[in-house]
Amino acid sequence: MLTSGRSHAALVLAALVLLPTPIAAQDDSEGGWSAAGGHTVLMEQFTAAWCEICATVDPWMPEFTEANGNRVARVALHDNFEDPLGTPITDYRIQRYTDGSPSAPSFWFDGSLLAGGAPDRASLHRELLGAEGDRSSDTKLVLSAAPIGANSISISVMLSEWSALEQTQISLFVNRDSVEITDSEAINGIREHHDVAFAYSEVSLSGLGNWSYAPDDGWGALELQIGAESVILQRTLTLPGGILADSLSIVAVHETESSGQGPSTLGALRLDIGEQPLEGLQWWLPVGVVLLASTLVALTGLSRR
Repeated sequence: MLTSGRSHAALVLAALVLLPTPIAAQDDSEGGWSAAGGHTVLMEQFTAAWCEICATVDPWMPEFTEANGNRVARVALHDNFEDPLGTPITDYRIQRYTDGSPSAPSFWFDGSLLAGGAPDRASLHRELLGAEGDRSSDTKLVLSAAPIGANSISISVMLSEWSALEQTQISLFVNRDSVEITDSEAINGIREHHDVAFAYSEVSLSGLGNWSYAPDDGWGALELQIGAESVILQRTLTLPGGILADSLSIVAVHETESSGQGPSTLGALRLDIGEQPLEGLQWWLPVGVVLLASTLVALTGLSRR
């Protein structure tokens, strides 16, 4: 049955390639975004609008991330105390790495802390190289996003070729690319901030429980399919007023469920959905691959019954 099912799935993929128009009920003019990879290093930074030292680092963070392209994905975790950009995401993520309150700024590369106060560009580059070298292998990821109406987006993540699946999770960060705060809020004098996490969803692949946060409880229903060769997570997010999809980026991470003191990232990928959306078959083909993988997952489950 599995061989026959895979044959049918291959025909579906061939149809996706040959069709001149999208096959899903989605307005082609709205477009969508997709990326594939997995080797990106996750860089989480604890920062704060009241932190004077952070004011010497935060302004050149965009230059650092742009210079390193898809090698690094930055997530700015603002303090949830006296910082208008702080959210419960910060406290939740920091508890993975420390029992106390970290100093600001603090950087974690794939879960490993960069110690020593405010870093310079050279020390960040060395840490990035070290994190890349510490990866024994990379989980492959396909990350897709599409607009739903005026104020919602759908997000799909597919994992494959993992080195471990037990006691791991998929973590989704939704970041605002650029946010301005008022002079009175900018205690350290920095008004513009980048890569600011405002929504987060964590889904266990071992059934140990999930955690999420979004303004106004914006996360929708969760769909998770775990197969022998692929894992697919699908979620929807309703955006609060004033936040547009084209001002966001998404970081998908496959990581261990507890960090401890060592590297915890198994694969990561950043998708800038503010870039020009793909149209027509350019976008539907990667989405078709996700749908194809879903079909294979279902057929694999049927063949084992």
